[in-house]
Amino acid sequence: MNNPSRFRQSSNTQSTNYLPAWKQNDSEERKKYQIILLPVNQPREDYIISSIYQMFNTQDIEVNKLIYYYFYKLKESGPHQFLTNKLYQVQQEELEFFIPQLVYILIKNDSPYLEKFITTLCNKSIALYQLIKWCWVSYSDRDRTDKNKMKRLQRIDDQFEQSMLTLNNDHNAVKIPNLQLKSYQSVVDLYLNNLIQMSLILKTYKPEERKPKLKNFITRANVALEKYRLKHQEYYFCQGITVPFTMSKDQNVAVHSNLVVRIIEGECSCFNTKKRVPYRIVVETIDPHELKYKQPKKTANNSITNNRSLANLDDDTMEDFLQADLNQPNKQEIEKKMEELAKNRNKKEYGDLMKITQNKEPKNGMKVFKDMMSAVYLTKKEKTTENEQDQELILKEQIMKNLQIYKQCTNAIEEEKFQKNRQRFNILFPEKTNERTQSCIPKLNSKYRQQGQRKDQNYWLKLYKQNSRNGFRHKHKSIKQLTALGRVRFFKELILFCPKQEEVLKKIYVHLQYDLIEKKLEKNKVDIHQDGIELHSKFGPWDDLWEDRAEMIKRDSPYQHFETYRLKPIIVKGGDDLRQELMTMQIIHKMYQAFQSHGLDMYVKAYEIIVVSASSGILEFCADTISIDGLKKKYPACKSLVHIYKEIFQQDFEEAQMRFIQSLASYSIISYLLQIKDRHNGNILIDSKGRIIHIDFGFILCISPGNLNFEKAPFKLTQEYIDLMNGRNSDLFLYYKNLMYRGFKALQGYVDEIIMIIEVMMQDSDLPCFERFDIKEFRDRFKEEANDEELQKYVDKLIDYSDNNWRTIQYDNFQRMTNGIMP
Repeated sequence: MNNPSRFRQSSNTQSTNYLPAWKQNDSEERKKYQIILLPVNQPREDYIISSIYQMFNTQDIEVNKLIYYYFYKLKESGPHQFLTNKLYQVQQEELEFFIPQLVYILIKNDSPYLEKFITTLCNKSIALYQLIKWCWVSYSDRDRTDKNKMKRLQRIDDQFEQSMLTLNNDHNAVKIPNLQLKSYQSVVDLYLNNLIQMSLILKTYKPEERKPKLKNFITRANVALEKYRLKHQEYYFCQGITVPFTMSKDQNVAVHSNLVVRIIEGECSCFNTKKRVPYRIVVETIDPHELKYKQPKKTANNSITNNRSLANLDDDTMEDFLQADLNQPNKQEIEKKMEELAKNRNKKEYGDLMKITQNKEPKNGMKVFKDMMSAVYLTKKEKTTENEQDQELILKEQIMKNLQIYKQCTNAIEEEKFQKNRQRFNILFPEKTNERTQSCIPKLNSKYRQQGQRKDQNYWLKLYKQNSRNGFRHKHKSIKQLTALGRVRFFKELILFCPKQEEVLKKIYVHLQYDLIEKKLEKNKVDIHQDGIELHSKFGPWDDLWEDRAEMIKRDSPYQHFETYRLKPIIVKGGDDLRQELMTMQIIHKMYQAFQSHGLDMYVKAYEIIVVSASSGILEFCADTISIDGLKKKYPACKSLVHIYKEIFQQDFEEAQMRFIQSLASYSIISYLLQIKDRHNGNILIDSKGRIIHIDFGFILCISPGNLNFEKAPFKLTQEYIDLMNGRNSDLFLYYKNLMYRGFKALQGYVDEIIMIIEVMMQDSDLPCFERFDIKEFRDRFKEEANDEELQKYVDKLIDYSDNNWRTIQYDNFQRMTNGIMP
């Protein structure tokens, strides 16, 4: 394989020049791609093959470039075989990103070399096999209807499984029984299938019944998993369910924390959509190989092993834990019914939206829009019940029910608020119950002597005792027992003891809103020694922060001592095709890499997406986020986004502004290049640091809601966004424009890699985003051949056209009228 002359037997098909025209005279770019000017008498095809050999005949292989040439040289047997052999030299962690592309290439093309390579990957780990299998099933969904193709697909599928069954248990080549591995895979498929089907089943229940139903389901799922774990303790991988998480790995650490060992029962919520009910859960994961050396601890709060009798469970718990829910109407009928309802609704809504597009004049369009929306409301009111009498009775019953619930929950809400603050305080300042009361005094004396603070040797002891009498610190007192004065004095004395940490402690003091407590006590002249003064909740619209919740969950977990322990909040979706979203997220991740490689202060959230089938999958939940729609509903008194930011971030407002701009610039570029539509405020999130995050990429490239292409602006840039950047003439707005320009500049060197991801997945594809997609038009949007001046004018033009665009405003208004999403 090391002889380049072997490649001259390749196909006579004319090679493509992979460099754009403006780069062909650039010596640096030619050197980068190893495509240089040809000798006069040497055929171009042979020379390109020789260049590929020279490029990859090294130990340090660039995976992006390798996959790029691998795809475009697929039909040439010599280069194809050579490049396939080079895939064996790539680390597994680097290859995982391109598994969907490699699997899809094999589905659409016969390649014994690639088939053997992917089969070999299935032998490396259960998680990698799981990832390959799910991609194989998902992307070959349409081909399985063809009998001829089905035979080949099934043969390769069996081949993958046989490779996985020869998996080695450890480096000593101790083999795991094939039957056990095969049985385990069936359990994983069943378990995940039950999780996904629950998303469909929840739709059959009333909204107020869904969360209790989901909690009950999670309880049974945990019990089933525990039962299975106890029955197969001799096999480490049977201690949980393998889910191939890849993108969420720790940076610079090869941690394969992909064995789900428990679902946290108190952490779940449901999302109501038109078709079905995706739900959020939090799972505990570890690296399965760490179970060879460690065992989970028994904890007081481990409700699975301590509070339930597993002995009374039947042997087939894993198979039956969802049976009570599956006795509902047939799953396929449920899904079909929901799709029909959504389809009819969309048809009505987007049919009405068409009326606006036919009126190019804003004034006429607005009039039609208002008339149409009043008609929509009347139609909804008429269809609520069969007659007004029934409607009135239902309304009265609902009001009485809400009043009763409100009375029951009032006290519970107050108690919950207190508990949240108490838990946060205990995380930041845990009690040292095993430490002697005066053990820290000598250390403090020694520390402050070194700093030149000469005090009497008993000074700190006297101060400690004095503060103890005033409620500053008691060894066994909880935060609930401390007086209001004690809570305030705690931080002041802590700052005195730790002057080097004064800035950090003051931030914590303000974050917990102890400064507001102090002001409130002074203003109202309240007895500062009385107990029961309520702490303010300083978690803003995000409630308590995910970092704090994760720490509390970990503290009570039997797996807390595992080095690979991770908590992952995920969304389970059934009945939704996530293959298009996965491709979009790959492109977004690639663009973010380009921004980072050029040292740009730009932010993008590339979250995990795992396709399980052509109509289901798992997504990483973006923690500490809330939609702009949700923000506006939580702060109805605030007139615009800038007022909400000032209310939430207060003294950190300027930092939040900068983060907003840095993320807005990133998503403005991405939204334009990928033509992302349906950008209402329910699909745009704000995180706890002020950064903007886009989600839901169901409409990209050439498709839009109702296929009307109503959102014609390159990206969303409303007046609210501009106000948050201090207006069009501000330095911050100039900074935004500069980031946009530099972001486009950074992407010019990554166009080929981005287009490769798309070209691979669009081969004979059934994804809707490729129906009318023009790849030349897509490439033109990057403006590869533009010089600096032309690129700056191009960016300015995009910003000017998007600035407060009329269609963007009307689409937001439309979503408010039809779906209640705040503009």
